[in-house]
Amino acid sequence: MRAKKIFKFCYTVTALSALALFGCTAFFASSIPDSFTVTDESTVQGLSAMPALTIVKDEKVNANGEGGNGQLVFANIFPVKSVSITSREDIKVIPGGTPFGVEIFTSGVMVVKTEELASNGRKSSPAVDAGIKVGDTIKSVNGDVVLNNSQLSKLVNKSNGKPLVFEVSRDMQDFTTSVTPIKMGENNYKIGLWIRDSSAGIGTTTFYCNENGGFAGLGHGICDVDTGGLMPLDHGMILNASIDTITKGIEGTPGSLNGHFELGAVGKLNDNMETGVYGTVNKMPDNLENEVSVASIQEVKTGKATLLTTLNGDEPGEYDIEIESIGYDENNKTKNMVIRITDEELKSKTGGIVQGMSGSPIIQNGKLAGAVTHVFVNAPDKGYAIFAENMLSDYARSTGLYDEAA
Repeated sequence: MRAKKIFKFCYTVTALSALALFGCTAFFASSIPDSFTVTDESTVQGLSAMPALTIVKDEKVNANGEGGNGQLVFANIFPVKSVSITSREDIKVIPGGTPFGVEIFTSGVMVVKTEELASNGRKSSPAVDAGIKVGDTIKSVNGDVVLNNSQLSKLVNKSNGKPLVFEVSRDMQDFTTSVTPIKMGENNYKIGLWIRDSSAGIGTTTFYCNENGGFAGLGHGICDVDTGGLMPLDHGMILNASIDTITKGIEGTPGSLNGHFELGAVGKLNDNMETGVYGTVNKMPDNLENEVSVASIQEVKTGKATLLTTLNGDEPGEYDIEIESIGYDENNKTKNMVIRITDEELKSKTGGIVQGMSGSPIIQNGKLAGAVTHVFVNAPDKGYAIFAENMLSDYARSTGLYDEAA
């Protein structure tokens, strides 16, 4: 009788523990994506960051890129939620870690600041009065396509104070508005805007793809320094770059990799997206033997990994890091992991993660797992990283990767 009671007690505790674990897992599963990409034909794939969960595919998902449905399952028994599954090819890429220079020119000109103009005893901003805001992109004036700052100034000066029809883009939507310039001097008219038509900087290459001669870098988009908005790309150039010095990061003040561009474009930029910059290069790196697979998001796990980045010249080094946590928020594509620099050499030289290191590839279990994107200003040995699969997805759209590979 006593043995029967012990068995019943143990059974109850086990059942309650399993139920509690299932409840917690189900709660966290609500933040897990509703769709996954797979690269093999196995029917079950584990979710590395949450080992109790597995993705069970149905028979419709195959290696030909066809989609299908599946289930997120707890302990290989309890279904948690339905998910959609797409198969993709196991594309090989060459991890970067090398610095590159980039110069981009906007599609139209971006409004970075507005100001009031004093004329005839009153202050006003004709552009603001016409509904133009900081972050807007001016595409044309009276039907003339606006290519740069100087062209817009000339068009405004030629108005002689007559209304001009501006075509403006805001949040991917275009609209027109009438702007009447104010005379500010002899043959000098203004509309109360500060604008920008280009940007340049240094970042780190995440990967090259020999499949179609492309490249990906930064892990986040190039944003305007004043507005914080993604700069609309018309065209851009990729240049070789070299790191000269390091400004070490300290708590409260981010450091930086300091370098210079080399003359002559080595490629062109196709897209400036939330997840990075994408383009094509004139020549692939020589180290094709270093090709690796891109890890699916479900393969990335907490624990040890390595970081490729360049601290001097143009030759990358490999440094130890720890992936401390993983998040699956589909609305935040660039902050999927929290990483910590554990390599003492890297910390002694940079203090941790510094500006210019964005895009540095993260290798885990022989696959490209992600790339550095942001530093924690008050804890420079820590920062965010993006899933490599998020970058591969946008890279494929930008360069037609799967179309080329088909």
